[in-house]
Amino acid sequence: MAEGYPALTDAHAHIGSRTEIAERICLRIPSLICAVNPREAGQLEQLLAREDAENILIPTFGLHPWHADKQRLEEMLPYLEQCTVIGELGMDDVWCDVPLSLQQLVFERQLKLASEYHKPVILHTKGQEKEIASVIREFPNTYLVHWYSALEYVEDYLAQDCYFSIGPDVWWNPVVQNLVSRVPANRLLIETDGMGAVRWAYEAAGCNRTKPCPQTVAEALWGTLQTVAKLKKTEYSRLAGQVEHNFWDFCNCGQK
Repeated sequence: MAEGYPALTDAHAHIGSRTEIAERICLRIPSLICAVNPREAGQLEQLLAREDAENILIPTFGLHPWHADKQRLEEMLPYLEQCTVIGELGMDDVWCDVPLSLQQLVFERQLKLASEYHKPVILHTKGQEKEIASVIREFPNTYLVHWYSALEYVEDYLAQDCYFSIGPDVWWNPVVQNLVSRVPANRLLIETDGMGAVRWAYEAAGCNRTKPCPQTVAEALWGTLQTVAKLKKTEYSRLAGQVEHNFWDFCNCGQK
């Protein structure tokens, strides 16, 4: 447990800096660390070799839609076989110009493998929220929808018992705040998406920015947790306990 904070978990992050990794390990913040291509997968494997990283740095591997036209899925297969959580996978027509037909092909191949391996999946849904909610019905599994930022189709995911991870823009973004109000507490998780994403989220606040950007992983997670607790009108400690329970429930669902 991070000193001075309640139980903190990070449901989605990337490798980030050495400082970030050191903090996660030192403060014992269980974190799902994502590698989205073979190069990152190799880097993450090296970090996992550290004895003090066990049960703290939890690897997730998956060929991200941004890389669907640059990397062969076959290069990622050994990593998909060894990890306990697969992702982040999905489709994206907002920040990505890879043809959607190719994105969907790569996405569905990985969903099929995840279903066969009985491994939960982290989803990237930007601009393709409706389509992905439909696609995953064909591959029954446990899903975490990472940093969802749409008003529509939330019920389509909840009907499939999906989890949602709330990102660091929740303190100012009304769309994400709306999501928090609609998702039951037992389906909520907290994420940073890495400290680079935290900085991006605070810069995106623009003229609405009324507080300094967190400088550490623990500060970022705690700030998001506080905002979510206020929106859910519950105590921080109670929500922290629920989120921690949700985190391990999601991570271990493939072992049930």
